[in-house]
Amino acid sequence: MERKMDRDVAIRLDGMLLAAQANLDSIAHYMKNNLSADEYSRLVRSIGTAMAALVDTSSDLHSRFADITPKELQPPGK
Repeated sequence: MERKMDRDVAIRLDGMLLAAQANLDSIAHYMKNNLSADEYSRLVRSIGTAMAALVDTSSDLHSRFADITPKELQPPGK
């Protein structure tokens, strides 16, 4: 039997994705402060790729459940 995602699961997943994005951001800052510019430039690309994938997943959740979209990501006037 296939289970469909409900709003509560989407909210939980969105929070987990946000936490993962914050962790990746911390990693990128740590790398910037502790690696040479060349090493940082080479390694940070994978962090950016991972963050983009997480943003895409959050966007999918927000399109399914518009009411869970954070206010700062909503278009003006909504």
